[in-house]
Amino acid sequence: MNAEAPPTPAKSVFVRRQLDYFQKETGESLNIWALIALLNFVTQIVFRRELAPGEFGTLNTALAIIGMMTVPLAAAPQAFAWYLARKHPVERHECVEALRASRFLVTETLAWAWGALSVVLLFVIFPLLYLPRFSLDLFTLLNVLIAAGGLIGAVVCQSSGQVRLWGWLLVATALTRLILGAGLSAVEPWAESGLAVFLLAGCITLAPALRERSTEIAARLQALRAVLDHDFLLYAGATFSVLLGNFLFVNADRIVAQSWFGWSINNNMGYVDWPMFDAYQTAGLLGRALLWGTQPLLLVLFAHRSCLDKTTAASLKFFWIYLGALVGGAILLGIFRGPLSWLFCGSHFAVTSMFTLNFAAVMVPLGLLQALGYFALASRRFHECFVLGGGGVGYTLLLYLVGRQPELMLSYMFGGGLVLLMLVLFIGVVRWGRKQP
Repeated sequence: MNAEAPPTPAKSVFVRRQLDYFQKETGESLNIWALIALLNFVTQIVFRRELAPGEFGTLNTALAIIGMMTVPLAAAPQAFAWYLARKHPVERHECVEALRASRFLVTETLAWAWGALSVVLLFVIFPLLYLPRFSLDLFTLLNVLIAAGGLIGAVVCQSSGQVRLWGWLLVATALTRLILGAGLSAVEPWAESGLAVFLLAGCITLAPALRERSTEIAARLQALRAVLDHDFLLYAGATFSVLLGNFLFVNADRIVAQSWFGWSINNNMGYVDWPMFDAYQTAGLLGRALLWGTQPLLLVLFAHRSCLDKTTAASLKFFWIYLGALVGGAILLGIFRGPLSWLFCGSHFAVTSMFTLNFAAVMVPLGLLQALGYFALASRRFHECFVLGGGGVGYTLLLYLVGRQPELMLSYMFGGGLVLLMLVLFIGVVRWGRKQP
């Protein structure tokens, strides 16, 4: 007589279901995501300990510029994936199927077009950021082009059903960064070596894009015509706005810090405190790790809310879980700021530890803005989505104009985040009130 299998605990079923939600939204398992995050974290520790004074801060500025330029590339496939996953009226079935058939070809075409446009845009942006050497401009530009090619690689893997392969390619890329970074930065302790490492490792993600395939121009034009749908374009614009706003809330200070306290026109007129610049960028990395680490919770929140027509108490469960994780993580970051700062900086960690405490507080309103962005997009509250995108641009401009010192930068980050948070909540309450009888 066979014994009956013991019942699966409810908590285990709940956790498994949320892991399935995460894999559905990202195409990757949480284990792969965690492994990539760990490898990237260790790589940053290597760069911080090996690079010459000031070079780690400059490297992080360049990496943030690369990330900013890849936001439009990330928005296109995400808009397709999230829009097509929603329920649509029967009368839109033909339009939705046309979008589904053209998604990969359109994304590939946009990646090539954006890569070409980035060459022009970056030469406009570089004079505003004061990267200290032209070689840094060149390596940054090349990394943006590699990122565009990497997106095409992702599209090829998704279109051929090789999502797992893409995940392991990303793991291989992160591992290559770590190995090359440890070797090259010890010999050439400059920001260029770090960017060269990212460039060489990024070539791994180009492998799927190098497969021999050809598409007629007529097919590409037909695919582009399929996206000229008002409902989809509105959703795609809102997706781009939310992703851009979220990126700028988290990384804007990382970019503009270079132009204020990471560079000097003339050392006779003003001295750049390189240890202070590195300490600020290191503390910012620790603070941002809090928001990067809670991203899976936001994606699960998005998945729960996007499948509903109206917000319910159950759909907000993961918002409260995310809020608890955000506040709890900020408290833990403040408590363990000393050991974490020492892990990056060695014995000279006091200034980094001081900035880390401030970053822990700043990340709370910025993290709430991220959550509101995902919630607004999942609820199709497009007014709030576009306000968040515009607010991110205004927030960046504010920091660029007034962030003259690290302390001022942090103060304006906290204040600007709170103001934008109140503005988005006010707009949401007003719009909700208008719909009430």
